[in-house]
Amino acid sequence: MTSLPARGWNSQWFVPTGEQQQVLQSPATALIISALAGTGKTTTLCMKACHLLAGLGPEARILVLAYSRAGVTALRDRMLKLHGAVPASLEILTMEQLSEQVLRAQGDPVIRLQDPVRRRLLILQAQQALRQELTRSPDPGADAVLERDVDIDAFLAFEALAKKKRLDKQCDDAGGDLRAFCEEQDLDYGLYRLLRHYERMRVGLGHEPRFYADGDCSLELCRQLDLLDWDQPCEWLQGRYGAVLFDELHDLDESALTILRKLVQSHNGVFVGAGDFNQHIHEGSFSVFGGALQHIRASLPQDTEVLRIHTTRRFGAEICAALNPLFGVEFASVAQSADSFVHGTYDTDAQCAQQLVELQAQITQGWGGLHGDKSQHSALNVVLRNPQDSILLEWVFGHEGVHYGCQGMSAFYLRREVALVLCLLWALEGSPVGRPLTPGILGAAIQGLLHYGRRAVRHGTVDPDVLAQGQFDESGWTDRPGASESLQLGATLHGDVAQMRRYIQHGTLDRSAPPLADACAQVLALAPALCADAGALCSHPLVRRIFEEAPINGQERQACLASLGQVAALAQGMPVSEFLGRLTLVATSSIEMHLRKEPVTLRLMSVEACKGREFTFVAVPFVERGRFPGAASHQESYRERNMLYVALTRARTALWLLESAARPVTPGPV
Repeated sequence: MTSLPARGWNSQWFVPTGEQQQVLQSPATALIISALAGTGKTTTLCMKACHLLAGLGPEARILVLAYSRAGVTALRDRMLKLHGAVPASLEILTMEQLSEQVLRAQGDPVIRLQDPVRRRLLILQAQQALRQELTRSPDPGADAVLERDVDIDAFLAFEALAKKKRLDKQCDDAGGDLRAFCEEQDLDYGLYRLLRHYERMRVGLGHEPRFYADGDCSLELCRQLDLLDWDQPCEWLQGRYGAVLFDELHDLDESALTILRKLVQSHNGVFVGAGDFNQHIHEGSFSVFGGALQHIRASLPQDTEVLRIHTTRRFGAEICAALNPLFGVEFASVAQSADSFVHGTYDTDAQCAQQLVELQAQITQGWGGLHGDKSQHSALNVVLRNPQDSILLEWVFGHEGVHYGCQGMSAFYLRREVALVLCLLWALEGSPVGRPLTPGILGAAIQGLLHYGRRAVRHGTVDPDVLAQGQFDESGWTDRPGASESLQLGATLHGDVAQMRRYIQHGTLDRSAPPLADACAQVLALAPALCADAGALCSHPLVRRIFEEAPINGQERQACLASLGQVAALAQGMPVSEFLGRLTLVATSSIEMHLRKEPVTLRLMSVEACKGREFTFVAVPFVERGRFPGAASHQESYRERNMLYVALTRARTALWLLESAARPVTPGPV
């Protein structure tokens, strides 16, 4: 390789560290950058791209891949800062976008399916078709598929995992016995049978896919690549690029790695990949603890070089000193970086919530007083492992008048499981006096009724003969129930408790419809005297039964019951009317502050929502063994550890770790 210039970018304020210089000057034809959080993985990769562009000449094309769409956005933003523009010779894509390009180049018609409501109806049609097949050829192991409408969320999660892990290929390699494979891998056999039937209808007998949902283009390209020998180049990927760069290596899954291997084998010049293997948090991706680096290297040339970057510009020495022993890593800070790490403890959740209120006041008053207009950006960012942990916090923040926002999760009263219970309390109490539940809460409650109450969703007219031929019936897409319909119905029922009772009891506003006998309808037959204690009513066995018998997976059921317990604790000893009045006041006050465009001074966010981002002030509460990191199997415990790593590496200026005094996690290692 020719000697590369010292600089390949225009920006004067990007000065590479010594570790980054090693990457930029490396002559390796295959290189992996293993970097810690905040060390500039994306920046280093973009610097390398600029170097390669300068060295390869104006005719060269470079492919820069990211695992996620957010990663693509980050790469484009960084190139704009470095180079002033994204060069025309630089393609920045996700693996799914690249796969779609290849399929189209081959002449395959790629029809994208992006309507989630239509997707839901197609899944239900596949279930109906499978029911027809099972009637002719019974399969006791798939009985659950026949009992009731499939949990769409569970199906989509299973489908995504099957694509990432390439479960069909694993099953075929193991001998092709689906039932035995599911038992060995602890997979839901009924869901897998439904997924295979859905795929059969999607691609047809001649394997000509009728449409592509997210992940299907990568799956189809992988299927085609499987027909090639291990080291055989792919014609449609052959020599297209002078270099291939990949960001977010830590999120790689089996499908993405299959395509990446063929890209590298197909004579596309230099390969450079970057990742922080401590940030593997997605189910179905690799983990460094499971040998991810070695697994990736096995798909790359034998002489692939690995360079490590430990120097972080994100935070300074105090946070480095706190995180290194906790996670067994070697963060180093740049000179003259200033930061603050505070380790706090709490005895109760209520005490932890109050500590966050005090931190928020300290930041908005102290920081705002010192920095004037900059105070608009001085929010406290609170990272949570579990959405149900936000329930107490939101209740406290709302009553303290804190203008908070949620990212990666809805406000707790808009989550369908909580909204459903709130709506049942309102309908049982039955009083039209006082503040009514908001239309948003009612819309979420209606979705909860459909999702948890075993109430059949309107399918429309589907021709069973069309399904029997292995095809979807696409003749009636004009009448499509979905989230917007639920919100419209919620607006109609706003303030009308009598109509809400009718809807719960009959599943419709049609007065001629017969009453239902499910747990949701039975709750309204409880004695009104129970409304004297909203907390006790939330814990009533009949209310719990809604979720215990719901057609959902065990993980979601556990989360629903945990949320129910949190709401019950808030409402303990309070009459239903008082509890709902206070909650509605919290919701409407938040809406009013938003309409007045008051700045958000506290953000609650999930770990997934904060990944890849950084903030001035970060607090991580409820850190305790069995909670954050959560209790998990040996394999999943690595993922839990990484969740905590991601949460604690987002801060630039100040980090607060709030840890249980009774079940501490520190000093580590986690």
